[in-house]
Amino acid sequence: MVDIDLIVNTLRAHGHQVEDMHPVPPDAGDYGMTIDGEVVNLEGARRILELDGPERTQARG
Repeated sequence: MVDIDLIVNTLRAHGHQVEDMHPVPPDAGDYGMTIDGEVVNLEGARRILELDGPERTQARG
């Protein structure tokens, strides 16, 4: 089970703009969302968070 609210809130805490979050067919990645103007699935959201690292969160204060 995926806690989509946790993912969206974490992305926003890292300074990303998250819009248009919607479920999609299971074979397409379970969820789609627009992050900083780019449409991604859950795997894409995970990669964005991994690339952010702790520096981005600290920079937001």
